[in-house]
Amino acid sequence: MPEDVAPHQLTHSPEPTAVDSWDQSPVSAPLPRQPFERARGALRRYRWLTVAVVAAFALGGFIATRFVKPVYNIQGTIWIQAETPMSQKGGAFRQEELLNSQAWVELLLSSRVADAVVRKLALYVKPADPADSVAFRGFAIADRFVPGKYQLDLDKGSKRWHLQMASGTGVDSGGPADSVGKKIGFRWQLEPAVFEGAGTQKILFTVLTPRETANDYTSNRLTTRLPERSSFLTVSMQDPDPQGSARTINAWMNEYVSVAQQLKRANVVQYSAILAGQLGVAERSLHESENALEGFRVQTITLPGSESSPIAAGVQQTSDPAIKKYFDQKFDYDALRHDREALEKILANPRDSVSVEAALFIPAVSSFPSAKALRDAFEQLNTSRSQLAAARQVFTDEYPTVRDLRNNIDQLETQTIPRLASNLLTQLKERESQYAQRISGASVDLQAIPARTIEEMRLTRQVKVNEQLYNTLKTSYTEAQLSEASATPDVTILDTAVAPLAPLKNTTPRMMFIAVMMGIGAALALALLLDAMDRRIRYPDQVTNDLGLNIAAAIPKFPRGTVNTRSPEQVAHLVESFRSLRMHVSHAASPPITLAISSPQPGDGKSFVSANLAMSFADAGYRTILVDADTRRGLAHEVFGLSLGDGLTDFLSGQSEMGKIIRPTSHERLSFVSCGKRRPNSPELLTSAALPRLVGELRNRYDVVLFDTPPLNAGIDAYAISSAAANLVVVLRAGKTDRRLTAAKLLLADRLPIQIVGAVLNAVQLEAEFQYYGYAAGYGYSDVEEASSTALQTT
Repeated sequence: MPEDVAPHQLTHSPEPTAVDSWDQSPVSAPLPRQPFERARGALRRYRWLTVAVVAAFALGGFIATRFVKPVYNIQGTIWIQAETPMSQKGGAFRQEELLNSQAWVELLLSSRVADAVVRKLALYVKPADPADSVAFRGFAIADRFVPGKYQLDLDKGSKRWHLQMASGTGVDSGGPADSVGKKIGFRWQLEPAVFEGAGTQKILFTVLTPRETANDYTSNRLTTRLPERSSFLTVSMQDPDPQGSARTINAWMNEYVSVAQQLKRANVVQYSAILAGQLGVAERSLHESENALEGFRVQTITLPGSESSPIAAGVQQTSDPAIKKYFDQKFDYDALRHDREALEKILANPRDSVSVEAALFIPAVSSFPSAKALRDAFEQLNTSRSQLAAARQVFTDEYPTVRDLRNNIDQLETQTIPRLASNLLTQLKERESQYAQRISGASVDLQAIPARTIEEMRLTRQVKVNEQLYNTLKTSYTEAQLSEASATPDVTILDTAVAPLAPLKNTTPRMMFIAVMMGIGAALALALLLDAMDRRIRYPDQVTNDLGLNIAAAIPKFPRGTVNTRSPEQVAHLVESFRSLRMHVSHAASPPITLAISSPQPGDGKSFVSANLAMSFADAGYRTILVDADTRRGLAHEVFGLSLGDGLTDFLSGQSEMGKIIRPTSHERLSFVSCGKRRPNSPELLTSAALPRLVGELRNRYDVVLFDTPPLNAGIDAYAISSAAANLVVVLRAGKTDRRLTAAKLLLADRLPIQIVGAVLNAVQLEAEFQYYGYAAGYGYSDVEEASSTALQTT
């Protein structure tokens, strides 16, 4: 409140008793500081700045949401037909599983599938503005082209176009019928709709390599998920363009199924080709054995004493068992010898794949039970070769599947098959030795039987073995051809990708929330920064902790800057605040009380406090006198409706007596001394011996002597008066008084014989950190409004 207050601002209602609060202790201890009190105070004080900062951030967040596109989740599902025990039992020729579960995912992300999709959909061309995508319909590239950033300038009026690099280098130009960028490998002809309208248009776009685009999709954009023990492969993509992403995923899955079908068919075809080669070898062996038997019979049919000569009666019955036994053993012996020699020849050259496969046509290999492991090894070798040929059509030799197949084939050719063949050779030698011993024992009885009979039986048996092997391979080859004709891929599209209507992530609320929270944080930081840089007194702890003063009272700030006398609550707050100050001074200073009231700077409200404190003491029954000691600008006489007249300076200069300067007021217990005439030497008068003499005489006449001094920064006047009064109350205006100025002035007062009774916080808002300095409403006297009105009329 200003020092030159109106009369109605200084009135109080009279109290029923003179000293009703002497037993109370002064309120001097500071209130405990509450958490976040400073932050709440700063935000409340800079609330409009806070609102502006938060609004600015919110506006920025709203603008940012215009540039952030929603993200959609598009996905499709592929069913993988895994090999099961039930499926292994169906059919004479089983189609084996093409790939394992992990390899299916690798095939989906392989370059064979990715490059094909990128080229079909022209995903390697990316216009800077998605609205220009209509101009790139039918865009394609040759095998050799120049990637980079380009600019296409369209002149719709003249129907001309000009293509140049982003660096400004011209590349090509032409009309609607010309191919755009043919020189650099583009296969692109603009549609007539592009030239519709008038004016010019600039189209910026980037052309990447298909492999670079495919790697971007497989590494960053395309997501696959194939849970363990599951047959459902999910392909998904998160992108702002749902239609384009759905089209890409569907094309990707279709290409994936097509490649899988090709691999499956290639695997079966390769296996069928291997069987066809083996069937040809078996057919040649059968023809050779039949020709050998036929030639042998032609040569021996006319020879005498052959096995076809008639036998005498009775000889057949006696000779057949021995002959049959001998020739069976002889035939087995010769067959074992031939098989052993053939097998030894093959083992001598294990790297010759043709010779190794010919081992299957050796009767001992194809029919002996002990050679089953060797036959299984050959079957496994043929299967691995077919799988290797099919895998090389898609993957490189460094791919794990191809590498494993090569290692398996190499191990079969160089280790497994030679080892099993060696074991069989050892068994053949043992059996050959056994047959030799048996034949030598029976040869005495059968020396007369021609050797050609034995040869004929051997050739006949060779024909039967080759015929049996040929029929077996023929059956397998027929089944392989049927499997080739009915081959189906192991994957099927279960769910196609569909563009969703709702986005996966609606970032607008989140961005707005983040923007508002950032605005609140920035506003709080700015408010705290401004609060930390504020040199004015804002909080009670700045008075108690920083300045080391006790808070004697807190005078509230009223709406419109003055007390509404029709409001009992406002009048009660004002009255109670000065009662608290009066009580504090009464307990801090020894009676009779002499007290100086000052402030660090003008405008803090010291004159207001002085006049109202004097009224409060007078209302309490004290004989009180108020001395206007502001000899430079004192106007306290106007507050009481008095003329300037003789006053303090007149008494100190010896030009007036005590009785002339003391004047009564409207209150019977309150007297007043004006500042007197303005004098240039008033500071010297205040430091003279006359001032202590005046203080002593006033103490003898009155219970309370109050001095309204000039501000502390106005010179030595306030210090001289306070030294004479020995007690000082400092008035601080909340939100106005400079803390550093106050600290500097109080430091000088500490060096003088002055007791600082306390500080009065003036014009405070009784809320937040100051809410505990207020008074509860409803506990005033019922006639306080009437008494206050009476006091106003008599003041």
